[in-house]
Amino acid sequence: MSDTLAVTQISERPKHAAAAVLLEEALKLLDRDLPGARRRIEDARRLFDQRRQTCGKNGHLADWQLIRARNYIAANLHARLRIGTVARMVNLSPSYFSRAFKASEGVPFSDFVLVSRMELAKQLLATTHQSIAQIALECGLADQSHLTRIFNRFVGVPPRAWRCRSVADAGRRARGARSDPAIGIG
Repeated sequence: MSDTLAVTQISERPKHAAAAVLLEEALKLLDRDLPGARRRIEDARRLFDQRRQTCGKNGHLADWQLIRARNYIAANLHARLRIGTVARMVNLSPSYFSRAFKASEGVPFSDFVLVSRMELAKQLLATTHQSIAQIALECGLADQSHLTRIFNRFVGVPPRAWRCRSVADAGRRARGARSDPAIGIG
């Protein structure tokens, strides 16, 4: 097989299929052309090493990149999160990272960060007695009105109303568990 044809086929096939072709050629060459067989084996290995070290399939982030990005976002929700900073952490340009992150998560980076901040806000609203202004700061937002605007957009109700409803629901669940005849209390 000519080198030009091999390169063309590799670029058109999935990596695993290209590696299979290279390994099959290496087996055929093993008895008569040891250096040629070795080159094909090394090319097949490079396909998999490259896949593991750079990006995932079909424009998605590799697993390690997605995990590192998610962990960094979760640990830094209180601070300003810039896409360039996260992209550098996973060795990608900001524009490529932006496209790959959206392909991997299904939402743009900025929406993912906002949803993560709203999940943190809901957790803090339900489990602490902090003021809404303090929760806004802990979630990396400018102030209470910023939190209220975004929370209302993503959750459908303002934070104070959500907190009141959450506390009332927790109280009903607690009263229901105490008076449950199935567990012999009440």
